[in-house]
Amino acid sequence: MPYLALKLVDRTGSVDARMWGRLPEELTSGEPPEPVYVAVEGQAQEYRGTLQVKLDRLRLLRPEEVSEEDYLPATEMDRRALAAELERAGEELENEHLRELFILMVSDEEFWTAFCEAPAGKAMHHARVGGLLEHSASCLKIARALADLYPVDRDLLIFGAIFHDVGKVRELSWERGAFAYTTEGRLLGHVVLGERLVASYVSALPGFPEELALRLSHLLVSHQGEIEYGSPERPKTLEALLIHLIDNLDARAAMYLETTTNVSPGGWSHHENPLRRALYVPKGPE
Repeated sequence: MPYLALKLVDRTGSVDARMWGRLPEELTSGEPPEPVYVAVEGQAQEYRGTLQVKLDRLRLLRPEEVSEEDYLPATEMDRRALAAELERAGEELENEHLRELFILMVSDEEFWTAFCEAPAGKAMHHARVGGLLEHSASCLKIARALADLYPVDRDLLIFGAIFHDVGKVRELSWERGAFAYTTEGRLLGHVVLGERLVASYVSALPGFPEELALRLSHLLVSHQGEIEYGSPERPKTLEALLIHLIDNLDARAAMYLETTTNVSPGGWSHHENPLRRALYVPKGPE
């Protein structure tokens, strides 16, 4: 029997769906358009501990029937509050050069608007409008805790926690109802784009210390951690190492939480997720 497995997504979240029997020809003959907008009818049910929708009917929508903003996932957190939290952290930096750099970047309205809107990924984690802002705010909280444990340059660590993924504003686009990679994102990636972006602001500040600029550039180009993960360099300072670990910690925790959103306590997720394993949601206390 013909079978269709798909994920239904709108701005509130996503859910797996299955359809058997007569399937829409547009989704079974060749490569379907992306994104595909559909109207569906079906029943929500639990399958092996995971919420799933069994579809009875599915119809592709025409462009005039679609308001794309209704389908683009967006953070449920208050973006203004998140942005204000980051702005306060930047204004409180004791290093005058990093503080001036932060204020210069945030005062660039076009850049700061994009930073507050951008997703942190196309699909892996925080793939939603405001996702980069959400990820950066979480990394800031972790960085503050680690700065009390280790002998680090606190201001450099805080700046890096906020802006390590800044290249995502150029690597990704979030228009026309879907997240996609830009041409420069495909050719260069967010690591290179981010270092170049911050370096352009540094060059606009006369007297910015060369050593500090070098340490900041290293932090940005090494935050992916390993060459095979797209990092031009491996972390070689304590601040760079911690930023890599902070980024990885928040990203992987988000992967777990996003994958298990529709999993009931005591149930397992599917294994087709960014962590590439079935994930278990423990039962609560008896």
